[in-house]
Formats: sequence, structure tokens, C-alpha cells
Amino acid sequence: MVQARIRYEEGSYTGEVNDAKVPEGDGVFEYRGDDDDGRLCYDGEWKNKAAAGYGVMKWQNGDRYEGDWVEGLRQGKGKYISKSTGGKYEGEYTSDLKQGKGKYTFSNGDWYDGQWKEGLRHGHGTYVWKDKNEKFEGAWVGGVKEGTGHFTYASGDVFTGPYVAGNRHGLGELVKEDGEVRNENYKEGKLVNFTITKEKAV
Repeated sequence: MVQARIRYEEGSYTGEVNDAKVPEGDGVFEYRGDDDDGRLCYDGEWKNKAAAGYGVMKWQNGDRYEGDWVEGLRQGKGKYISKSTGGKYEGEYTSDLKQGKGKYTFSNGDWYDGQWKEGLRHGHGTYVWKDKNEKFEGAWVGGVKEGTGHFTYASGDVFTGPYVAGNRHGLGELVKEDGEVRNENYKEGKLVNFTITKEKAV
């Protein structure tokens, strides 16, 4: 491959090009300061003047993505770090969005590990609240808890039941650490009533 330095309307490219002088192979693209997407530079593999293969994209706001690309979009496995939020995602992408299996860690230490679709938590996944030492494991739809889930409290008590639009809704079961078991009835996240089905161990 031939090395070249080429200026484009959106910035300048330095690296390998094909016979038609189009970026292909390894190269660095430095974007203009007024780039519409806030991109700073991309360092990695190219095909037909688009990021393809493995590369690192840095944005003007300090965000960074390192991983796989197809036709200029994040596709495959990668790691994204958001400077402003302190969040970090490591997992699969499709068409520039989180999709498939991945783990997102928040700046406060909370994390979600599970399935994603079109950038949102979707499918089976586990969300952990680090400071509260609480955990939800179950079904997600469009970024919210939806379907059956298991919620573990710091005390060790475990609630299993239905979630609708992110809230407990319907009849579930609470198994307490002390051996007591309750049937709990929820409506839109609020406990309506409960029945003790097994007394706590003496």
C-alpha cells in the first residue's frame, strides 16, 4: 500500500491508500474543529474511505471508542468510555448502537451486564446497585424492567415476580433471609397487600 496525506472537506487523512488514492489500510483521520458529530480523530483500519476493521475513535468531548468497525459504524466488539458521565461500556455493537451482549459500568460503581438492543437494555440482564448492595436479575424491554424478575436486597431477602414498565405489578413472592415467605401483591410499584405463607424459622 502507498502512503499519502489527503485533505478532505471534513478533515485530513494520513496513511495508506489504494491505487485510486482512497484511504485503505492503516491510517489516521483528523477531523475539523466544527465536525457535526464532534469527532476529533480516528486511528485504525480503513476500507473505501470508511473506518473498517479495528480502530480507535476519539471525540472532542473526551469520549473514546476502541474496537471493531464496518463501513464507518461501530460493529462487532468494542469498548466505549464517556468522559462526561464516567460511564464505560464493553460489549457488542450493531450499526453504531449497543446490541447483543455487553456490560455498562456507571461512574458510581453500579453496573448492568446482559443483553442490549438498539442501544437499550433489552432481553435478560443483571443490574447491580453497588452502594445499596442490591441486585435485579430478569427481563428488560426497551431499557426498563418488564416481565419476571428477581430482586435481591442487601439483607439477603429475595423478591420474585412480575414487572411492568419498570415497576412491580401483580402477584410476587418474597423469601426473607429469616425463612419467612410472603405472597405480595403490587400495583404500579406500590405494595397493596401481602399474605404470610410460611412463618419465619424460630
